Amino acid sequence: MSSLIRENDVRSGPDRYISEPGITADIGRFLSDYRHPVIVTGTHSWQAFTGYATNVPDYPVFRYDGSATKRNAKELAGAISEEQADAIVAIGAGKLSDTAKNIAELLNIDLIMVPTLAATCAAYSPLSVNYDEEHRYESALLHHRNSNLVLVDAALISTGPRRYLIGGIGDTLAKWYESRPVFERSDDLSTFDELSLRSARLIREILLSESEDALRSLDAGKVDTHLRRVVDAIIGLSGTVGGFGGTKARASGAHSVHDALTVLPATSGVVHGLKVAYGIMVQLVAEGKTDEARDLIPFYERVGLPHSLTFINVNPQDTQGIHDVAKHAVGAGAAFDQAVPGITAEDVVRAIRRVEELQ
Repeated sequence: MSSLIRENDVRSGPDRYISEPGITADIGRFLSDYRHPVIVTGTHSWQAFTGYATNVPDYPVFRYDGSATKRNAKELAGAISEEQADAIVAIGAGKLSDTAKNIAELLNIDLIMVPTLAATCAAYSPLSVNYDEEHRYESALLHHRNSNLVLVDAALISTGPRRYLIGGIGDTLAKWYESRPVFERSDDLSTFDELSLRSARLIREILLSESEDALRSLDAGKVDTHLRRVVDAIIGLSGTVGGFGGTKARASGAHSVHDALTVLPATSGVVHGLKVAYGIMVQLVAEGKTDEARDLIPFYERVGLPHSLTFINVNPQDTQGIHDVAKHAVGAGAAFDQAVPGITAEDVVRAIRRVEELQ
């Protein structure tokens, strides 16, 4: 990361954020200022977009390999530079968005985001989460600039698999639970920190009140206010928490558990946000807030979020695997101690075991 960029800089968001059903059906009208735009997408994302859009632009299309590795971003940057591109149109979900941000940074060109899922705030934030070749969490890089435009089309997003919206609910709910303990211990909250905390609280209120209706709307094929509010909370409002609050608000216990779970191959097929949602439970118990964790279980069950190891493909009898997860959750670079200062791997193991007892 450049010395000119600091982790606690206020990064309010992309230059433009437009949320409107149908907005991406004719995306070309937003690209008239560019001479050589290219599209970066994935196989499933491109199928979803071309099956939805009424006017697919005739631009060069580059497909990422799904790995969200810095290696793949460098490969694509090399190929795209030969096109003399002046803008990247990133069509896809979280890993695609993170890869596109890496490419735009390498080439220093504009970036337009078109999320096809509401699973994370990746399309909004200036961060790229990178994984290694074994699909394990590696790093989260903060980029020099934000995206130029984010086009959020709830009608396009509604064509995606249901489990990703559920995962988005889990990932976004963590904004409140991860930032709250960090802000509560701070004796020097800035006005932007306060705004971040209020965004996180609003997110929690929206998700607890709207998620069930949004999922019912999704199942019924309706793109209504409930679905749009949840989509914008996941993609847009979620990004403001870390954007205004910096490192205090970006991640703590729940994401540390998620990152640690990636060391277990059995969890590789589990949606990101589901692992984060499970991490919320572990973090709350580690904080000593077992009753609060228990109170979340009815909501978790109604929307399909995990509160047990089995749900995320981990055998509760896999003692070694659980200890490996606990060790990584508090290891070098982990942020669990921002939520629970001084936490140890043994503390995490006890929290995981306690969460199992809440069933």
